[in-house]
Amino acid sequence: MQKSKRVVIIAGEESGDVHASVLIRQLKATYPDIEISGIGGHHMQEAGAQIISDLARFGVTGLTAVIRHLNVIRKAFTAIKKHLKQQKPDLLILVDYPGFNLRLAKYAKQKLGIKILYYISPQIWAWKANRIHIIKKCVDQMAVILPFEKTIYEKAQVPVNFVGHPLVEKIISVDDSQSQRTALGLPQDANIFALLPGSRTNEIKYHMPILRDTAQILQQRYPNLHFVIPVADTINPETIKHYFSNTNLPISFVQGKAINCMAAADFIIVASGTASLECALLEKPMCIIYKSSLISYALAMQFIKVKFFGLCNLLANSMIVPEFLQYDCNAYELTRYIDRFYNDPEQPQKMISKLSKVKKSLSSEKSDRSLFGLVVNELLENNA
Repeated sequence: MQKSKRVVIIAGEESGDVHASVLIRQLKATYPDIEISGIGGHHMQEAGAQIISDLARFGVTGLTAVIRHLNVIRKAFTAIKKHLKQQKPDLLILVDYPGFNLRLAKYAKQKLGIKILYYISPQIWAWKANRIHIIKKCVDQMAVILPFEKTIYEKAQVPVNFVGHPLVEKIISVDDSQSQRTALGLPQDANIFALLPGSRTNEIKYHMPILRDTAQILQQRYPNLHFVIPVADTINPETIKHYFSNTNLPISFVQGKAINCMAAADFIIVASGTASLECALLEKPMCIIYKSSLISYALAMQFIKVKFFGLCNLLANSMIVPEFLQYDCNAYELTRYIDRFYNDPEQPQKMISKLSKVKKSLSSEKSDRSLFGLVVNELLENNA
C-alpha cells in the first residue's frame, strides 16, 4: 500500500468484536501505519483500533434488548455517521449485526460513496430474505463464512468470497479430551456427558428440567456416567444448580469454558445455536435440543424458512445429528435415542465421520481466500 490507509470496522456485539480483533492484528502487523477505528469493544481496542462507541459491551441482540438500549444505539449511530463523514475511510468493514449494519451501509454508500465489505452475512437463508436487495445496492463485497451462502449471493450477482469459518481455527487449538478432564477436575475413567442448556434465561427455563430428568434416567441405566454443565457468563450459576438440589447425580458445574467441557465429553446434549456448531467442529457424538413457549415456537415456524435447526445439518443438507424440538424435546425421547445410539457400536463413528466432512467444508483450505487477503485486495484496488 502506497499511502497509509483508513479502515473503519463496525462490530456491535461480543463475537463480532473478537473476530474483528483478529483481523486488526493481522492488518497492523503487516501495515503498521494503517489507521483503524470504529464501533466495537475491548478486543478491538486492545488490537489497536480507536473505538468511537463501545456497543459490544451491552450485548444488544434480540428485540427486548434493542428496545432497552435504544438510546445507546441511536447515539452510536449518530457518532459513527459523523466519524465516517470526517474520516472518509478507504474501506468500511461491517461485521455481522445486520439490524444496525445494513442501515449504516445504506447511509455510507448512498450519502458518502464509501467502499463496503460485509463479513459474516445476515442469515437471509433463514429469514428476512429481502435484505439481499439492500446488500446488492450498498455492499461492494460479501465475505461469507458458510459455503452455501456463496451460492445465494452468486445467484443474486453480488460479489462474494467464502473466507472459511472463524470457529474452525478456534477449535483446532483445543487440547485433547484427557487434558481437558484434568484441567477441569473431571474423572478420567467416567463416561462424560456434557449438558449445554443455552445462554439465555428462557432457554434455561425450558431446557433445564428436561436435561435434569434425562440425566437421572441415564444415571440409573449407565452407572459410570458423570455430567458436566458449563454455565454461561450471562446466567447465575445458582439458577442452574437449583434444578439439581434434590438429586444425587455425579455432576460438575463449570463457569464458562463451554468448548473445554465439550472437548472433555464423550457425548453432548446441546441447545441449538453457536454451541451446536462448536460441538460439530469438535467431532463429538451429540444431539440438538430446542424448546420455547408455544407462542414463540409457533411464531418462529412462521418466519424461519429452513429444513433444519442445527447448522451442522444445514451444512450437510441432511439430518446427521438428531434434533429434538418442542414436542419431541423431552426426557423420554432423548434417553430412547441415546440408548439406541450406544447399543449400535457403528453409530458413534458414523456420526463423527460425517461431522469431520462438515468441519472440512468450513476450513480455510476450502475457502476462496482469507478475510485478511480479501481486505488487503479491496484496499489495494483503491490504489489502482
